[in-house]
Amino acid sequence: MGHIILNHNLILILLIHLFLWVTVVNGQFIPGPRAGHTANLVGNKIYFIGGSNFSEYDESEVFYYGGDPVTWINLNSQGVKLPARYGHSANIGGTNQDLIFIIGGETKDTNLVYVFDTKSNKIDIPTRGSSSINRSFMGSASHEGKIYLFGGIGPNDILYNNLNIFDTINLNWEVGGLINAPPPRYKHTATLVNGVIYYIGGKLQIDYESMTNIHQYNIVSDRWFLKIANLAPGNVLDPRAGHSAVLVEGKICICGGTYYNYVPDIPIAMLDTDTLQWSIPQFKNPRRPDVPNLPNLIYHTATLVDKRMLIAFGNDSSTIINGFSGLNNHFYIFDFNSSEWFETTADELANPSANIPKLQFPSTSNSSDAVVSSNSSAIIGLSVGIVLAVLAVVGALMFIYYRRKRNQSREDGHPSDDSSDQITSSQRSTLYANQQYAPSKLTNQHFTPQPNISDNNSLTQSQEYSDFILPIPSDGDRFHNHSSNYYPGSESHSQRSEFPALPPPPPPKTL
Repeated sequence: MGHIILNHNLILILLIHLFLWVTVVNGQFIPGPRAGHTANLVGNKIYFIGGSNFSEYDESEVFYYGGDPVTWINLNSQGVKLPARYGHSANIGGTNQDLIFIIGGETKDTNLVYVFDTKSNKIDIPTRGSSSINRSFMGSASHEGKIYLFGGIGPNDILYNNLNIFDTINLNWEVGGLINAPPPRYKHTATLVNGVIYYIGGKLQIDYESMTNIHQYNIVSDRWFLKIANLAPGNVLDPRAGHSAVLVEGKICICGGTYYNYVPDIPIAMLDTDTLQWSIPQFKNPRRPDVPNLPNLIYHTATLVDKRMLIAFGNDSSTIINGFSGLNNHFYIFDFNSSEWFETTADELANPSANIPKLQFPSTSNSSDAVVSSNSSAIIGLSVGIVLAVLAVVGALMFIYYRRKRNQSREDGHPSDDSSDQITSSQRSTLYANQQYAPSKLTNQHFTPQPNISDNNSLTQSQEYSDFILPIPSDGDRFHNHSSNYYPGSESHSQRSEFPALPPPPPPKTL
């Protein structure tokens, strides 16, 4: 019974380790839905930071999509820690373009400026210029190592129209000009075009900003300008807030947003920065031809990768749950090359064989890839080591158990009960009593063909007699599947006498 228990324990250990292997080593990280997060393209990765899923949380998730091979990687599991925040800004800065500066947002944290090094996967607080504006939903853009933050909402729902500039190289704050600055607002977008920042839409103190009002800030001259955009004939573009914006070939593409908790009639539009004319592109969905329009999203992110735009997370305003927009569980890819959009999932984005357009990331190398690869190799090596160690320990225990059982059987003079199908001594003698001694049958068990006795006069009577004696089984025979468990001294004389009598020796042959 002991070895059966050991076998069961061994199977249980292997199953547990297999489960850990699948979930830890080969388990794919799949991010959950969120809103009010940020997304930044650094090299061949899109870094997502923060956001909220409207549950209690103490820490922001930091993860990326991309790399080689393209996949999802959770950086929190590698020690990246950032206090929770929502509606913050995150922009690339520094001299090497590998740093993401995280500023403001709705948070209980007192440090409102953090810097995330994408090379070393470290988040730190700048040693200088750590004081920050306590606002969320600002419009932010970065240019030559400086981050420009305009507007936002602060404590007590106060709206601002200040332009605060954070120098990521010298780690200090500056203030931009206020002459002709737009009225206070939040949940608007900021897009950098050739040294000029375009501010579009947003929520004002009472109303929403018109989509025809394009506020521009010239970085070089430190001056504000109001430009009036026009619409193509027959088009109407509703005001909105909480939308996204990307620049693609001289055009600002806005997506989503909300207007007094209503869904805008046009979810996506494009502004030509040369003519300041809005146009409504006609995208098609090859997967769902009956769904020509994109579901309207709020507080999502849009990231452009080689004329393909990835829309991630946010609220789906077409799905209302308890009076609030439900979180979006899907991703969307806009292919500006073919004027198509695709609805997809996090699993498909990590599947190279999925039937969706692939984001053509720049072919760059990042040390964090080596870190991830190193960590994965370490985990795999550790797992293999644990498996081998467990097998070695279990094997040693089984060997010791069988060795002790065999020695105990020899000392006690009784056969072991290792197997329930072994034949006892009395059963064996009865079995032999019912058989006839035929040389052909005995040869298949323990006999070896012997020379013909009648042809060899030099054999003595005892030698002739010994040719018919069953040999003692070896140790290997005892543990054979068909072993009779015969041990020296394990049977009495009366038990041995139950064997059929041997035939008398033949008389000597006379010449």
